[in-house]
Amino acid sequence: MENTKKITRAMEMVSAAKLKRYQNIMTKAMPFTQELEAMLSRLTEDQTQDQSGETAKEQFTHPFFIEREEKKSLLVVIASDTGLCGSYNSDIIEQARDYLVKSEPAPMLVGIGKFAIRALQRDGYDFQATYSDVKTDQIEETIKALTGRLQEAYLSGQVDAVYVIYSHFLSMTSFANTLEKILPLKKPEQSESGSQPSASYIYEPSPETIFEKLIPAFFEAKIRMIFLESYVSEHMARMNAMHQATKNAKEMIDSLVLVRNKLRQAIITKEIIEIVSGSRAQKH
Repeated sequence: MENTKKITRAMEMVSAAKLKRYQNIMTKAMPFTQELEAMLSRLTEDQTQDQSGETAKEQFTHPFFIEREEKKSLLVVIASDTGLCGSYNSDIIEQARDYLVKSEPAPMLVGIGKFAIRALQRDGYDFQATYSDVKTDQIEETIKALTGRLQEAYLSGQVDAVYVIYSHFLSMTSFANTLEKILPLKKPEQSESGSQPSASYIYEPSPETIFEKLIPAFFEAKIRMIFLESYVSEHMARMNAMHQATKNAKEMIDSLVLVRNKLRQAIITKEIIEIVSGSRAQKH
């Protein structure tokens, strides 16, 4: 039991170190995503309003914003490659199963993490693409590959919507499993009705060219944040699970030590009684 306690304690420390590393990466990536969204919001607002603030006909709509009748969808399931992280994987897998059972027709599947891939394959589901054993230095490469695959499936008309099930980061101590629709994109929130844009933009080159560069970049940044939130949540779950395992091991050790001491005390007491009884018997 002492060895088990040492192992779980070591794993807790390793998870804490990885958690800090991925939190730093996520914290650095967040301002970029937020600024892209803010820029997209300003340009979208400028496209839909004239200088007097009155609504005008939109000049350009990127395909990522066009709502289509949802005949076929694609689901991305993000879990982990390794276990010992409490109910992190089982909760995600259960949510994915619920979605798949209710979906008609069955969506295309993309899996990230061995636990989700293997569990759903055992249920008889096939994956269009899988990603596993992604190392830290392979994250960007994997994000670009995943983003390209999702873009191609949506723009080619293979699917009309893209969903993702992942662990959404809430705070430094909590996360929540989330089903999120990531395509088509929701238009960024604009300023209050009747207000004028903060500036009137002159587009060089054309709005089409700018949006065709900006919107895919924003979509890739969004995928990156989902990826990083999943990693942070995974290591948060594993750190908490190993902390609880270490605590349980300590409590069990204390309990067993108490039982051992009671047994030892009983044996010693019995031996003392036998010695005293024998001594008295010899005197008589």
